[in-house]
Amino acid sequence: MALLKKKLGQHFLRDNNIIEKIIRTIKPSRDDYFFEIGPGDGAITLPLLNQIKDLTVIEKDTRMIPKLISKLPKNNSVKIINADILKFDLSKKSRDGMRIVGNLPYNISTEIIFRLLGISNKIRDIHFMLQKEVVDRMIAKPGSKEYGRLSVMTQVYFNAKKLFNISPNVFYPKPKVISSYVRLTPNSLPFKNKFHEKRFGDIVVAAFTGRRKMIKKSLSKFLDEMMLIELSIDPTKRPEMLSIKNFIEISKLV
Repeated sequence: MALLKKKLGQHFLRDNNIIEKIIRTIKPSRDDYFFEIGPGDGAITLPLLNQIKDLTVIEKDTRMIPKLISKLPKNNSVKIINADILKFDLSKKSRDGMRIVGNLPYNISTEIIFRLLGISNKIRDIHFMLQKEVVDRMIAKPGSKEYGRLSVMTQVYFNAKKLFNISPNVFYPKPKVISSYVRLTPNSLPFKNKFHEKRFGDIVVAAFTGRRKMIKKSLSKFLDEMMLIELSIDPTKRPEMLSIKNFIEISKLV
């Protein structure tokens, strides 16, 4: 495993039972278009390819690509992109009904999720392996300590469901955290236009940047106390007490 790069957060699946469970969970169909983020040495890529014919993968680590290619069957149709997912224009490879999978590096997983919000209308579903803590934040409810910007943004764009936890023992090298497998399916968006969508995102950022502040202070750039009262929202609440509906209502008003 000399190919490992610690700074890339690489942890490779080494358990066939978990790999088979993941493939069963994804339920690939022959004509589906899949986009895989971070295929590594092909633990998910290869069994997935047995059931589909249209697969694009994006891998940042140049040294992993020859190893992946060497494992692919002859005459395969896999399209390999050597690029950083955080710098790659996802719209170039997005198609209606695309399905996205990945064992994401823990250190950039939230950044990847935020990038996918912009193409949610093209996505049929997403299946990701993530740090359990990240998944718990994605699905968190108002009032919980995990609830924050990631919760609100994820749940506006997607229906997020944690499917199962994964032990560190099935990876090499073994991570220090438990992983979770999550499914995201797109929601109908509540925004009137692109300006409304951007304003919503700005409001959520402002609210949770001042997480310990009352919303009448953290959102003072956007609206005053009386406007919050008009929406039947207590101005003295902190952002983690606001529902997603509350954030949508605020963004519509301003």
